[in-house]
Amino acid sequence: MIRRTLLAAFFLLISYQSKAAQVGFVETAGNACESTPGRYDLQSAGEGRVVIPSGLYVKKEESSRIARGTCTFALTLQAERGKKIIVKDSRQLLSLRAYPLNTKVRAELEIFKAGAQGAKQSLEVQSTEAAEKLTQYLGQQDVIVETACGGSEILRGNLSATIMGEGKARAFAKNLTLEIEEVSCQ
Repeated sequence: MIRRTLLAAFFLLISYQSKAAQVGFVETAGNACESTPGRYDLQSAGEGRVVIPSGLYVKKEESSRIARGTCTFALTLQAERGKKIIVKDSRQLLSLRAYPLNTKVRAELEIFKAGAQGAKQSLEVQSTEAAEKLTQYLGQQDVIVETACGGSEILRGNLSATIMGEGKARAFAKNLTLEIEEVSCQ
């Protein structure tokens, strides 16, 4: 009985690893990534979701007039023969803070198939005489990319923040989460 259980667990592990290999790894780059830019294995966020380590942090002090930062990612998707991979429902929490006087913070997120243009989403907050803050999710509910049957695609994402003005400010974003599923071709 123990031998069967161990054998079943072994085959489950091999099956899981082969499915994980179909999605591959994610590569990040940029000057404001929370995690060190590089290559990462995908981490599960539960409920069929994965975490893309594309958190961002940009800070501006009163002594400077402008601060900019970016964090980008690329994820290779390779579907098995007779299957396709669907990526949808992206979510990323952004938090913007602007302190007086006359300071503007703008963040933009774009997720797209390599070679195509995606829907650019943005958040902006501006302080005049009082501090202003905004915390909100950005994301896309629809299908972002779908591979051909047995095909491959590269999913890319760009997150950037620009801070301008006289006061202090910051832009912070948590890691992006996506739903990735492999389905049979019909």
